[in-house]
Amino acid sequence: MKKLLIVIIVLLALFLILPVVGINIFPLFWILGLIEWSTKFILPWIVLYWLIKLVITLEKDK
Repeated sequence: MKKLLIVIIVLLALFLILPVVGINIFPLFWILGLIEWSTKFILPWIVLYWLIKLVITLEKDK
């Protein structure tokens, strides 16, 4: 619980300090959204592809 509170405080501080320094924070949200989308939709297909390749190679070895 203490670590979660520290993480929340650090994120809030970054959210407030970065615009003052001149760093636009909205592209960061876009990048995080892109990462979330890719892990939801692209990575499962990649894992499925490699799983199928593994099954095919294991079947050939028998």
